[in-house]
Amino acid sequence: LVFNDINDRFERLAPLLQHCDHVEAPHESKPSDETIPLSSTLRDDHVKGHIKMKGPLITKTELFIEINNTPVPIKTVACIREEEQTPWRLNQLGHAANYLLLARRKCRAIASGRVVTAREAKETMAEILDHLKRCKLQFILPTGEINSQSYGAFCPELPPGLIVNFHIRDIKLVLTISCLKNPQDLHVKDRYSLPKNAYIDRTIMLTVLWMAEAYQELSALQNEVQLVYQKLATLPPVESAATGRVHVCTN
Repeated sequence: LVFNDINDRFERLAPLLQHCDHVEAPHESKPSDETIPLSSTLRDDHVKGHIKMKGPLITKTELFIEINNTPVPIKTVACIREEEQTPWRLNQLGHAANYLLLARRKCRAIASGRVVTAREAKETMAEILDHLKRCKLQFILPTGEINSQSYGAFCPELPPGLIVNFHIRDIKLVLTISCLKNPQDLHVKDRYSLPKNAYIDRTIMLTVLWMAEAYQELSALQNEVQLVYQKLATLPPVESAATGRVHVCTN
């Protein structure tokens, strides 16, 4: 059955669901750690170190940052220590997992063999496609508050005039280092209250293998669901004499 193939694709995306905090996430499919080396040099600015990820979580970082090509030069180490701190959760991947979970529930409702009308089936497939579209979008564009874990995330605390941030864009992990333009702003108690244009940003984009593979699986899943939806839209309904309802057959 075609829905069995679609369910198999959902299962291959289990690492994304693992951090969804739902009982439906399969415990045997825990994502493995991935360590991403980092070395970037732009003029007089240097960033080196590594970032450790586990699914949608950044569990450890050790970044050596030297930013000289700004009015406020910076030289520091930015660390998230795995044994001491709560991991940095990439909210976009959490949202993606939730949309994927919603799509899987809808798919299981059809695959369970329940008798539905053709109209209900097409509406359900449309909802699955919408959830998958929203899921994929989380890998492409940052949405909402992307620096929600900047406060107190690093130990020791970052020096004044510096903000380090992570988010997802274009299916990559993005490291943003923001430095104050005006030295006088160093005296502002809450530097997060300053407008965005008060900072100069340095952006580094990093490839995460499992994320790229998950996006490919999502695209394949979306295409397969789209084909089923189109086929379903062209099938004539088969009335059930006993119930007056319609059996949806997509073999």
